[in-house]
Amino acid sequence: MPDHQNIVCPGAKANRYFWENERGSSDVLAKYLKVEFPVALESYRLARPAFTTNGIPSDEEVSEFLQMDAQTVGLAKAVPASKVFDFSLQRDVNQELGVK
Repeated sequence: MPDHQNIVCPGAKANRYFWENERGSSDVLAKYLKVEFPVALESYRLARPAFTTNGIPSDEEVSEFLQMDAQTVGLAKAVPASKVFDFSLQRDVNQELGVK
């Protein structure tokens, strides 16, 4: 496995914070969106299912995404996921951070 100790991974840490800290994430949303905390909290709760716990979409999600893109640009079939996505670095980071 490559050594990623010196790589700063703010996205992975932010994703973990988002999933583990409802109150803190809602506070950030309230300030960013300039809304009252209850509105931000409800927004957080509604949006949470749209985010992955580990920063990597499922194979099904990737397939759906690529099929929609193929349809949008008029391709006969979707491009294989392996030609578009490489989540190996995210997997290494997740392992380092203990994210499952």
